Amino acid sequence: MYTYITYLNIYFIKIRMMMNPTLGKPEEDLAVYDYTDISMNVCLKKYEYIFDPWTNDSRYLYSNENMQNEIEALNELMKSKVSLVCAFFNPAFSYLFMTIGFIGMFVFYKMKNDLSMGFIFACIFLVSFSHYIMCIICSYIITKDVIKSVETRIKSLNIKYKKEKIYFKLINLSSFGLKYLKLFTLSKGQAYFTLRVIYKYCKII
Repeated sequence: MYTYITYLNIYFIKIRMMMNPTLGKPEEDLAVYDYTDISMNVCLKKYEYIFDPWTNDSRYLYSNENMQNEIEALNELMKSKVSLVCAFFNPAFSYLFMTIGFIGMFVFYKMKNDLSMGFIFACIFLVSFSHYIMCIICSYIITKDVIKSVETRIKSLNIKYKKEKIYFKLINLSSFGLKYLKLFTLSKGQAYFTLRVIYKYCKII
């Protein structure tokens, strides 16, 4: 009996929808949005900040070439924020001389009991460690300047593409939520940030 009543209700609903085609439609068109993530590869050894190329995603219904130009403009902007002074703050030199200083202290002070040579290598280690701290401070300042400039450009892009309903957002992928302080790694590049491009995929009428 219950099944019969259910089928009967469905039948009457179908009749009402045939008589009134607008029944069940939203009062306004509903837009479906999708997004594409573009990773920013950061190499602090060389102070390089580079976005990956635009993916030419088939879901993106606008000009892929135009979006690639925006990505390249962001890469040029980040490159312009890195000065030549950063070449003096390469942590590879710090690692090298800290290793030399530590080995020298161990050999001359512990094994040969040569205090003068041990003191020299201890000074090398301390100077190298101080240089490493300066590298961290430099990377923090440069990264902050780069990210601030990217966020400012993103605000202008959101205004520029407001009519097309394309939105940009920079997402921090770092552990512990650290935005500007990054650790030096031996890898060529690590994705600390991603640029999320949100766009209208289709419209439900």
